[in-house]
Amino acid sequence: MWNLNNWARHYRQTMVFSSIQDPQINNILTKQCANYRGQIATKNMPETGSICQVLVQLPHVFQMFPSDSFMDHDARFQFFLDKVLPQYRDSVMSHTLIYVPSYFDYVRLRNHMKKEEINFASICEYSSKSEVSRARHFFQKGDHQFLLFTERFHFYKRYTIKGIQNLIFYGLPSYPHFYSEVCNMLAAGGQGEEASWTCTALYSRYDAHKLAAISGVQRAGQMLHSNKTVHLFVTGGEDKAS
Repeated sequence: MWNLNNWARHYRQTMVFSSIQDPQINNILTKQCANYRGQIATKNMPETGSICQVLVQLPHVFQMFPSDSFMDHDARFQFFLDKVLPQYRDSVMSHTLIYVPSYFDYVRLRNHMKKEEINFASICEYSSKSEVSRARHFFQKGDHQFLLFTERFHFYKRYTIKGIQNLIFYGLPSYPHFYSEVCNMLAAGGQGEEASWTCTALYSRYDAHKLAAISGVQRAGQMLHSNKTVHLFVTGGEDKAS
């Protein structure tokens, strides 16, 4: 009778396994799992974070933007256009790689840059080998100031991008070790001195799990509840925060 009364969802046992913590996964548990016996969750909370695996001497600037939902892509996009991109439009800020976790955000940024006639190249999971080769070559030479780079391309290909001087994480990586892997690319045939390298990462309060996996639980808590919206960490020596 409980099936005929549409009560099956209250007797269904659902098990979810993931190597990462993500709001979308939490949404499945809270919205779709309604067993009458309740729920149990086990989480592995990182103490240090993947930022400690960054080997290059690099200042990491984490900028927090206001957002009303983890699905609020407009807030991230507008913050990037108003606060971040203008700082990198100057010709001295060349060789800038923009890491984009979501393909939909990647398409939106690519279309905006085409419309504004910004000098850029792009690499995504759908790019052909010849397109990837040309984008990497022209970016390393400096013919293109920006390089759009998707997370899924890095997941499947793991190419080392040479010539990076500036890094922008449009969103925090889904896999925390991707953060250190991309940052360490700076040492692979980078142009210029270490002192000129920069790294900027955007996050909102809905990126708490990703932030904790990158910076560590204690630091992430301080960053999310601080009155300041900009936080600095320096790797490659003694870690500093301000």
